Amino acid sequence: MRIRLMFEPKPGVQCNVNEMFRCYAENYLSDFPQFVWGGYIVMDVKEHKYNMNAAGEPFYQFVATDVTDELLTQVKEYVKTNPMHGYHTHMHVGMPNENEKVVAYD
Repeated sequence: MRIRLMFEPKPGVQCNVNEMFRCYAENYLSDFPQFVWGGYIVMDVKEHKYNMNAAGEPFYQFVATDVTDELLTQVKEYVKTNPMHGYHTHMHVGMPNENEKVVAYD
């Protein structure tokens, strides 16, 4: 199983420096060393929580592969109880050779 965390900035947040956000998110995810920097990803604007601009906005992402159900449960609880300040975290989960699905954690 694979988990993809995508971080959508809340209104007024303007962190567009890749290395700065990467450091911020690596610190946020420090209890989960399985996650690796995935750069940018563009999501369907209908899935955005804040930015409804038709052009969308790329989100920073971190990805973990070979994930167990136990780790998925831990990550969902962590994101729910400890949200990253200034960002909404989108979580998708995928199995090999299948499309990813949105995971609700709140």
